[in-house]
Amino acid sequence: MDLALLEDFLELAKEMNFSRAADLRNMSQPAFSRRIRSLEDAIGTPLVQRTSRSVALTPAGLAVHSRAVPLVRLVAEARSAALEAAGVAEHALSLAATHALSFTFVPRWLTQIAGPAGIGALNMMSDSQQQCERLMLGGTVNFFVCHWHASAGGGLPENQFTHRVIGQDRLVALTAPDISGNPRWNLDAWDAKVPHLAYGSASGLSRILEAHWKMHGRPPLVPRMSSLLAATNLEMAKEGQGVAWLPLSLAETAIAAGTLVRAGGAGSDIPVEIVVFRPRSRLSAHAEQFWKKIVLIDPA
Repeated sequence: MDLALLEDFLELAKEMNFSRAADLRNMSQPAFSRRIRSLEDAIGTPLVQRTSRSVALTPAGLAVHSRAVPLVRLVAEARSAALEAAGVAEHALSLAATHALSFTFVPRWLTQIAGPAGIGALNMMSDSQQQCERLMLGGTVNFFVCHWHASAGGGLPENQFTHRVIGQDRLVALTAPDISGNPRWNLDAWDAKVPHLAYGSASGLSRILEAHWKMHGRPPLVPRMSSLLAATNLEMAKEGQGVAWLPLSLAETAIAAGTLVRAGGAGSDIPVEIVVFRPRSRLSAHAEQFWKKIVLIDPA
């Protein structure tokens, strides 16, 4: 069986939409549909129930899905292990990080953990939380750094992946100051509707905010715009377009410069952890050595 067909199927199972899944697999929708039917023919039963308005996995599809996720990753790991055993594996680390951390926290953290000599060749990818999780599930990367809050959960199965806390951060409600230096938009003025610079659903920060507000109540917000990039929301907040909950690690320079101020009291802050994920299965010797260095570092 062509492993790529299973990868197509996993993309469809995540998106539950043929058009979006085809785009993510860089092919036309008719070609993608034919590949899903080829997989169904190879297995001998329909895996997907199609209607004009929805897509759902059949019981057979659910059974294949639960086994295809670890299988795809194991094949990727088997290739790495074979190259290592043959002595042709490069001393390299493959790491994904969310946009909000890739330009600030991650470079400093990598230097603290190992330095250039200990890292070797670094293949680092920066993307949304959802896409980084896809890279982990497919075995494209071995480590993934993101913001984490226990109430929000994540998209990586606990029986296949583990994580370790490597830092602390806070999501802080920030806005541009007015001419007097006061917040242009004030969350404590409960009679006012505050324009909100939100995150797209593929963002891990969106998951954290929604989980927090579900437990503690949503502030009086009116959606102004939505972006996958915290850096975009930071710039829009500086322009006075609304309030954005930004990682302090990303926004501290703007706060120090006075171009962003708190839109509410400390009670609107959301403490979060910064974590690194890895698969529970064994990695290359170089990657395992890197993990040992992570374990030895106190995140406090």
